[in-house]
Order: sequence, then structure tokens, then C-alpha cells
Amino acid sequence: MLKLSNVIKKYGNQNILNSVSLTIEEPGFYILSGINGSGKSTIIKLIIGLIYKTSGEIINDNSISYLPDKFSLPKLLKVEKYVKSILSLYGKKIDVKALLEEYQIPNKVISSLSKGNYQKLGLLQILIHDADCYIFDEPLDGLDEFAKKLFKEKVSELLEQKKIVIMSLHNKSLFNGITSKVFEIKEGTINERKRKIKK
Repeated sequence: MLKLSNVIKKYGNQNILNSVSLTIEEPGFYILSGINGSGKSTIIKLIIGLIYKTSGEIINDNSISYLPDKFSLPKLLKVEKYVKSILSLYGKKIDVKALLEEYQIPNKVISSLSKGNYQKLGLLQILIHDADCYIFDEPLDGLDEFAKKLFKEKVSELLEQKKIVIMSLHNKSLFNGITSKVFEIKEGTINERKRKIKK
């Protein structure tokens, strides 16, 4: 279960979240929607414990794999060596060359990757980890059409595996055809609705 009950988050005298409550009890696709500054990233950081609530209650008994909107990777490593180190950390045996071919990421020094390939490497790192819940904060930035299609396929696979997928998004159209629950965040408050759009 993942539950936020009457959560308030303040920075100084400014309220970022005003008594936010949401409950996720079942596997599925959950979208956090709202303009910049509405509180999407704050909710995510509270869920994973990167920041502390001012008041309220947060319950989370899921293992989490998380990709922030801005992240850093070891710039001097080559991609293949880095992915091998991540797989070793997770105790996984996967053909790295085949994995990089699937994602179309060149085996370059990470600092020389394009923005799109850097983002794909971040996604790959999160997706190869076994977790109950996968959280992505604005993951589409810099992705080309191939990468967006691949990411949508990977999200569909996670849902077939009965995982929880939580994503903050500005543009939800990529995921047309996938049933989701949308948490609309506005001025620090939240409303939820179900969404299913035909392809």
C-alpha cells in the first residue's frame, strides 16, 4: 500500500501541499498531472523519502525504483561498463550488448552522450531493477519517437507484471490506450479521475 493522508508540506511560510490525500492499493498506472510548481515533484520526493512532510501521514510498504527529472550518471565511464556495474549490483545476468542495442544507446563515454541517449540510459537503469513500484518524474524529456515508443512498451510490460507505475507528466498523449488513474494537482491540492483513451 501507498497512502498519503492529509499531508502538508511547507518551505518556510509557503505551503507547497495543502492537506493532500491519495491512496494506491492496487497495481496500475498512476499519473501526476499539473503545471510546473503545482507540487508533483514534491509529492514524489515525499513518497520516496527524499524530503520530509510538515504534517500528515505517509505509508509506503513498496520497494521503489525511481528516476528524478534531473539526474547524474558517472560521466567518465563508458556506457557498457556502467550498465555492467549496475547489473552486478542487482545480481542480474543480462547480455549488455543486446540491451544497449534494444535501447539504441551507443557504447560511448557517458559525458559524450546526446541528451536523448543520456535519458534512455537513465530509464534503462531504472527499468532493469526489480521493484514493486516504479516512479518517473517527467521521463519523456529529450526522447525521440523511437525511445518514446520503447518506453511505452516497457511501461506496458510493467503493468502486465502487476507493478505500480507512477509518473509525473505534462503531456499524457503518449499513453493513450492505457488505463490510468490521474491525480490532478493544482495549487497544492489533489483530485483524482480515471482515464482511458482509445488508440
